[in-house]
Amino acid sequence: TEVTGKLEEVVMIWIKQIRQVLVESEQMRREADDIGPSAELEHWKTRMSSFNSLLDEIKSSRVKKIISILQAARSKTLKQWKEL
Repeated sequence: TEVTGKLEEVVMIWIKQIRQVLVESEQMRREADDIGPSAELEHWKTRMSSFNSLLDEIKSSRVKKIISILQAARSKTLKQWKEL
C-alpha cells in the first residue's frame, strides 16, 4: 500500500501536468483568434509538438509499468487518468 500510494502521487502529478498543458494550449488558441494564417499554422505546429511529446511519454515503459501496478492494485486514481 505504501508503494501504491507513492505511485498514485506520481500519477496525480502527471494528471496535473497534462491538464496544465491542455489549459495553456486552449489559452494560446483564444489569444490567437485574431491573427493571420502563418501564426495559425505555427500555433498548430506547437500544439502538435506538445501533444506528441505527451503521447511519447505516456507510451513509455515506465508509465505503462506504473499504470499496470495501479490497475493490479485497483487504484481509484486510474479513473481520473482514463478520463483525461
